[in-house]
Amino acid sequence: MAPRKRWMRQPLSWQRGGAVALAVLILVAAAALVLDSGTESGLAPVVEQLERRGRPPAELVETMGRSARVVLLSDIAGQAAPKRVAAEAIRALARGPGLDAVVLEVPSDEQPYIDAYLNRAADDATALLGRPRAVRESDGSARDYLQVYRAIRETNAEVGAARRIRIIAADLPDWPPPEGASPEEVARLFARRSAHMLERLDQELFSIMPDARVLVFVDGYLTLKRTHGELRFAGGEAERVEWLGEMLRRRAAADTRTILIDGPGASGGAVRRLPRYHGTGLYHPLRRSLDEGTGTRVQEAFENVRDPVLELSSPGLRMEILPRGYSLRDAADGYIFLPGG
Repeated sequence: MAPRKRWMRQPLSWQRGGAVALAVLILVAAAALVLDSGTESGLAPVVEQLERRGRPPAELVETMGRSARVVLLSDIAGQAAPKRVAAEAIRALARGPGLDAVVLEVPSDEQPYIDAYLNRAADDATALLGRPRAVRESDGSARDYLQVYRAIRETNAEVGAARRIRIIAADLPDWPPPEGASPEEVARLFARRSAHMLERLDQELFSIMPDARVLVFVDGYLTLKRTHGELRFAGGEAERVEWLGEMLRRRAAADTRTILIDGPGASGGAVRRLPRYHGTGLYHPLRRSLDEGTGTRVQEAFENVRDPVLELSSPGLRMEILPRGYSLRDAADGYIFLPGG
């Protein structure tokens, strides 16, 4: 009798384990195909709305700004395209309904350097490039973020002193935390950000101009409404996170709009250690049907899109958005699809 092959001489338990593992892999692959197919089928109304009634992203922001004084626009860390949309939206809002201030996800102690840049006679960006936190260098976005500053500076030159746009650096002075910060420290600081931003808005703007028109350009998590977050880390209690968008909505729902930008997610290792918005589950199915950037109001077509915002977390931390089962319509008023990085 010919000798049996070595793999056939393995213990029966190994053979059974291998067969089970193979079966599990097959089931997972099949389930993924079914889920992907189901997602695409459920998104047919969304695709139709974006194709038929979609409009250029900056135009959507400008339209939202006509019906609300405060518009929150989501950034995606490490991506250039959202910064371009923000820069275009600043120009469109200033020429349309008006714009008094732009709130940025920049540490508040960078405010004097930003003001100095805006007040210079010539556009000299070296002052900002020398301030890594003012241009979010840790995200790999310094040159892209400059587009936002320059759009405000150029618009101010157009509209004149009477309609001058302010920049409010709204983030915590100690955000982002240093490289060696523990997950517990990151979660604690992250949970304080929205309250600090709202306090900055009140102190620097609303206490002086209660009816000010504002564009808030911050991380997508912070723009959400009708939900809250929980940051979980090993060995401690979950940290509850209130979003700035929800805080503003509770204060004046009729005057607040949230617009989520969706894209391929962040790039670069620097941003992955922190809980950052990376887009929604709609992006990959939609990119098979859409070739260019477009935006729309979040209406009935989005009703079946449940738990859409990706909960990508950093090492040692897990972000959860609650309550479960929320729809995109709960969390945002507008949606912008950007096809590239």
